[in-house]
Amino acid sequence: MSNSESGSTALGILVIAAGVAYAAHSGWFYQTGQQWFDSCWSSINSKAPASSATEATAWAQCEPQTKRALFDAGYIFSGNPQYAVTPELQAVTTACPSNFTDIPMAGIQIMAVDMIEKDGGPQWIDKFLPPDRMIVRTFDKRWPTCVTTRAANGFPKIVPKGDSWDWAGPCKPCEAEKAAMGK
Repeated sequence: MSNSESGSTALGILVIAAGVAYAAHSGWFYQTGQQWFDSCWSSINSKAPASSATEATAWAQCEPQTKRALFDAGYIFSGNPQYAVTPELQAVTTACPSNFTDIPMAGIQIMAVDMIEKDGGPQWIDKFLPPDRMIVRTFDKRWPTCVTTRAANGFPKIVPKGDSWDWAGPCKPCEAEKAAMGK
């Protein structure tokens, strides 16, 4: 291969790579982390309803996307730490976000957007990648051992089941907690 042929090939690869990067940055393939953050920040801070169908659709994805990112990463939400009886649930209430004390009633996405904003906003790479990495990265800073604590204490992952989320399998620590509370 001559120098001009290898130069043409390299230029062609560079043009294709630039096109793919532009398409990813523009959200052609999926909603990027930056787009998710901008959209969800607007939905939380807007006094008016969505101004278009596109905006309404993007706003509606804030909570499901946040839950999907966290549950796929292995997070669970604990309840009221004052009522945790078993050592397994006590460990999880210490290591994981609590839907009693941490998560706003209006949804986990509000906390995620606030945490990302306080962390300096999306990073440069979040303009190209889906929002999952950005959401999990932010939660990992505050609850770095949640996922490992959940697994070590026998809590199964949370997975989608129809239109809601539920345990991937039997939750033996949940059963032990119910039995201990009944005493």
